[in-house]
Amino acid sequence: MKRIILVTVMLLVSLLGWSQDLDWGDYPEGEFSYTFTNIGNIPVDATVTVTGMVGSFYTDYPRPSVRGLELNNNFLTNGNSVSLKVTFSQPVSNLNFNLLDIDRIDGDSQYQDLVTVVGANLGTPVTPAIGSASTNTVTGNAILGTNSVEDYAANSISFSTPVTEVTIQYFAGPDWDDPKRQFIYITNFNWADAVLPVHLVDFAGRSVDQQVRLGWQTTYEANSDYFTIERSPDARAFEAIGRVASKGFSESLQTYGFSDAAPLKGTNYYRLRQVDRDGTYAYSKIVAVGYDAQGVYFEVVVLEGARLQVETNAPEPVFNLVDVRGLPSLRQVERAGANKYILQVSPTGLATGGLKIVQMRSGNFSYVRKVLVN
Repeated sequence: MKRIILVTVMLLVSLLGWSQDLDWGDYPEGEFSYTFTNIGNIPVDATVTVTGMVGSFYTDYPRPSVRGLELNNNFLTNGNSVSLKVTFSQPVSNLNFNLLDIDRIDGDSQYQDLVTVVGANLGTPVTPAIGSASTNTVTGNAILGTNSVEDYAANSISFSTPVTEVTIQYFAGPDWDDPKRQFIYITNFNWADAVLPVHLVDFAGRSVDQQVRLGWQTTYEANSDYFTIERSPDARAFEAIGRVASKGFSESLQTYGFSDAAPLKGTNYYRLRQVDRDGTYAYSKIVAVGYDAQGVYFEVVVLEGARLQVETNAPEPVFNLVDVRGLPSLRQVERAGANKYILQVSPTGLATGGLKIVQMRSGNFSYVRKVLVN
């Protein structure tokens, strides 16, 4: 009966005109990578990438169904997992979807679902709001199956600020004694039709002549108003330090700049608040720039493919990378230019994920930056 009710509700939603911007019905069965092109009323591309223990999938999974995309796995032991990442070609606002059937089964099969959900907007972490369900408990961004009293119990997932990527990681939970076939569903994605103020393609900073100079570029602007430059000493509490008027309407490359004439000693964290004329806004990624009296700069940017880009004018720098427990996470260092270096994260460093600490030593001076690696 509960399954019939769920299908009926989905039909009513369709009749009421609540459009789905990402419809899993078009996803090809058994594929681990696929791009949806020009979807939504304000067209965007959405690239889906599935990684982790993909060998645990049953044949032709992930598979679309009337309830959404089904992840159907036979994990070998607790802690095994697969990750599904959706990357948007430009930020989307008010993204929401449901996760179904995150539960724990008692009886002849002792398996347990554990799911985590994280988001980001141009590299800056975004935390979703997660609704509760009778079959599981929610702690932070994690959903742990606790019972199985309801078919297709739903956990709602919503992001109140724009996102450019969402990662759903599906684990064999800690109470996993008898490995058997288990599954969850990801429903269709919805997001707002509103156009974001700008499409930001670059934002960087550098310490020069006792100042920090910031620069950024846009490739698209629709009714944009201005940029507020915000600074923080800890990447948590930000304050506005300046404002730059934007072009307003543009489909070509636009370049902007701002100088912080009184940077803080040590690490300065900067972000842009991109504001539209109707009050719509979005935040850029966070850029970290080091400042000292000698004008040494030490900038770290997270790249794709388990890499970090470091720019510094420090002479003969030596790098190290550790996690918050002090365990080494650096695989190798490549020189990519006169003042540019690429740090490869080790496989063990990727396994722990999360916050990393980039350490640099030059002569008698030491520098430290914290970055978030997904």
